[in-house]
Amino acid sequence: MGCASSDIRENNSQEPNSVKRNLVITGANKGIGYATVERLVAENAQFDIIATSRNVELGEKAAREIRNKYPNFKNDLIYRQLDVDDEKSVNVFVDWVKNKYGKLDVLVNNAGVLYENPTVDQQIKTIKTNFFSVVTLTEKFLPLLTKDGKIVNVSSIVGSLSWQGPTLRKAIENERITEKQLFNIAHNIIEETRDYPKEALISDPSYPASKALLNTYIRRFLVAKLKDNQQCYSLHPGVVQTDMAAGLEGKIKLITPYEGADTSVYLINLPFVKNSEFNGKFFDNRKVVVY
Repeated sequence: MGCASSDIRENNSQEPNSVKRNLVITGANKGIGYATVERLVAENAQFDIIATSRNVELGEKAAREIRNKYPNFKNDLIYRQLDVDDEKSVNVFVDWVKNKYGKLDVLVNNAGVLYENPTVDQQIKTIKTNFFSVVTLTEKFLPLLTKDGKIVNVSSIVGSLSWQGPTLRKAIENERITEKQLFNIAHNIIEETRDYPKEALISDPSYPASKALLNTYIRRFLVAKLKDNQQCYSLHPGVVQTDMAAGLEGKIKLITPYEGADTSVYLINLPFVKNSEFNGKFFDNRKVVVY
């Protein structure tokens, strides 16, 4: 992928290591990502917002639409291309953030995929995008995360143990599981999900599995990698009316992307003060839930 970009009302005089807060969000050209950016801009959030997407044309269009709709936004809304599945794209983007700001205050891992009746290759792609790529981007940003920075991960309630088949459930609920073992499970996801319940609302086992792997990584490993005052969260946005949920129409009530962005915006706007009752926890409708 190329690294084309467009800066919308970028403050070119801004020096690296600025004290102004900044925020990166992935998958921001549509759906929950777009709605999250729009809500932050609409309420004049005190961040420079770096909105990213794989597709440059769609990403630029989305940023331009939001900026035009809210011309009084006092901070910068910047678009940069980022394909979370492409190592070169990730490295270019992380280097750009480092060179421009010298730090990152908030990372919102929002990009994700869900296929209806996927092929094996698409199932593997789901694990890559929803799990491996999130881990990779997060860990590349950890050295830049400010001492009180936060990481917000858009996950799903279908990542709960109750949604998984017996094989995967047994593997990830093991209290002694290592990070290497978790990655090995992800690499062998087809075998690990062979007994996924056929009657499940989501017919593809790789999507619930990808979120279960992500939730496990956050809870068991990411928390331990953070510095004393840094925080991370995972959340269920609700079942949102997006391209990803097309197969669920008529089966369950869907909410709008604007509604689906609510918990993300809530967590982003929490004070930059560590809360042990929130750190590493899973949120649904702005509340900590046990999944």
